[in-house]
Amino acid sequence: MTHRFRVLALLLTATVAQVTVFDEVRVAGASVEYLLLVSVLTGYHGGPERGAVVAFFAGLLHDAVTITPMGLHALVYPSLAVATSHLEVRLARFTRPFLGSGLAVAIAGGVLAAAAVGSLFGLRELGDPGLLRTTVVVVVMTVAVAPPTSRAVRWAVTGGLPVDVDLRGQGAEGGG
Repeated sequence: MTHRFRVLALLLTATVAQVTVFDEVRVAGASVEYLLLVSVLTGYHGGPERGAVVAFFAGLLHDAVTITPMGLHALVYPSLAVATSHLEVRLARFTRPFLGSGLAVAIAGGVLAAAAVGSLFGLRELGDPGLLRTTVVVVVMTVAVAPPTSRAVRWAVTGGLPVDVDLRGQGAEGGG
């Protein structure tokens, strides 16, 4: 299976899971933002360019299956994928709690960024007192489904390339 078919299968499966499973399971009116999770993990595993492209299409699919204006999530998700990728490259060795915290911050940033862009279209007021509570619930629920999703995203976006190639520390100082 080629890389593009893997990504297509990932996006379609994630969209179906978002619509059929995760939108039905709601806590305090919030649900898992599965396509946002896929976008962030694509930036982490696939790098900034691949992450931005996949996140853009994930955002379009999210807008296609919800009642939000077309392009709202496609505007937010790629920037999160690129930011996640750059932070992953720039920061040193990760520990599992650090990765989980970073993912939580990325998901919270995505929810708040989508709310901010949505407020431009008059969908929701940023001063809504329930926005912070909704963001916390979404973050907890979305991070809970992240481990198996991370494996699927890594499989799809790496395209069969080895994922554990460590290029850091191999510069002029490290080669010595």
